[in-house]
Amino acid sequence: MSGKSGHRAWGHIKKQRTKTASYQASFIGPDQRRHYAPHTFSARMNAEAWLVREKDLIESATRTGERWKPPSERVQERKAEVLLFGTYGKKVIDQRKLSPRTRIEYEAKWSALIEPTFGKVPVADMTPTAVRGWFSGLDQTKERRNSHAYGVLNMICNTAVKDGLLERNPCMITGAMNTKAKENVKIPTTAELHAIADKLGASENQGRFKALVVLAGWCGLRYGEVSELRRKDITPDCSVVTITRAVGHRGGECILGPTKTGETRSVTIPPHIRQDVKDHLASYVGKDSDALLFTPSRGGCHLNDRVFNKDVFQKAAKAVGREDLSAHDLRRFAGSKNAQVATLTENMARLGHKAVKASLLYQHSQSGRDAEIAADLSTQALRELGV
Repeated sequence: MSGKSGHRAWGHIKKQRTKTASYQASFIGPDQRRHYAPHTFSARMNAEAWLVREKDLIESATRTGERWKPPSERVQERKAEVLLFGTYGKKVIDQRKLSPRTRIEYEAKWSALIEPTFGKVPVADMTPTAVRGWFSGLDQTKERRNSHAYGVLNMICNTAVKDGLLERNPCMITGAMNTKAKENVKIPTTAELHAIADKLGASENQGRFKALVVLAGWCGLRYGEVSELRRKDITPDCSVVTITRAVGHRGGECILGPTKTGETRSVTIPPHIRQDVKDHLASYVGKDSDALLFTPSRGGCHLNDRVFNKDVFQKAAKAVGREDLSAHDLRRFAGSKNAQVATLTENMARLGHKAVKASLLYQHSQSGRDAEIAADLSTQALRELGV
């Protein structure tokens, strides 16, 4: 009997004789009666998952001494108490293990874009048609935001399938979580980047931002990483910057944590900007090892990204004829310049992209290539600057 199709160590799965794939799952409960899933499953793996959850419930009841409830009884209880998607979705986000910054992003997308539409809809009534209607009604000019919101909804619906509340995930829009790369993005040239930095450096009030521009531009730091840099993160000879942390601000709250990928990286600073970093440390940074490299002029814990971009960077960029730039283009500049002198793996390592495998990162850090890349960047920059 043990070799017969459909028989397992625990529970039973039977493939139904239907045109489309359909599987019925059942098991013998503690009451020695056979209990069936409240619905059939379109995939065998979903039937397997249901049986695993049922076995866990039985074992939990045995450990705690609580009365075990058959699946049919629990279904009736759920019908008597309709579970709304608003209640369920919030609970899923609350229980999910997320970094503080990611949690704030999830909650923001939930409260602004998902809950207003689906909050009062029963979980069981979530359908592909409803999801398509919701997604098509979002502001199409905000593609990246919409993609993130769809990702949150997809995560919640996947959890509902695992919990046995939905037979299948209603999020079926192809490509909804993949945003298209922007076309014709114009990154600054080397001369323009240094012109912006020099413009800031010549200002009595904004001179401390010159080093921020060249560090972010030539080392590829994210804004949350560069604004959290401290004296201890720069080697005494200003040849290497180590990125271990990042900061963000949402709803007036300062969120300090690991980098976006959760990994630490050390990036060799190109020789042609090391003097700028040394001058900055001498003129603007406290002697304590924890002193921030870049402090806000109006108080607060860190430089505000929106304020820096609008009131500092974009004004300087406009002054050199590049009003189309934003502070985020500093990272694009880094990626573009790295690509001219480094391999894809080396470029991704400098930028801190998680796709780079740990073994490749180790080889990269031990081979000395990062120092060579930094030197090549300086050689190229000096040539482009006509120095």
